[in-house]
Amino acid sequence: MQSIIHLENISKSYYLGKEPLPVVKGINLDIFKNEYVALMGPSGSGKSTLMNILGCLDSPTSGRYILNGKDVSRMED
Repeated sequence: MQSIIHLENISKSYYLGKEPLPVVKGINLDIFKNEYVALMGPSGSGKSTLMNILGCLDSPTSGRYILNGKDVSRMED
């Protein structure tokens, strides 16, 4: 069975000047049809950043995001 959402080593960093600030580091995840998933963790752990990546509102700094068989890791305008 192929996953609907497949994350492969997803990372996201923001930059403070020239210094990278890693927010999400090396996430691997598969979500299959009819699964329910909850993202849980303490404040500042990267949940909202990961949700923005999953919703295609933001792109990961590195890694691959396959959504329903299509690579959306580097979506362009």
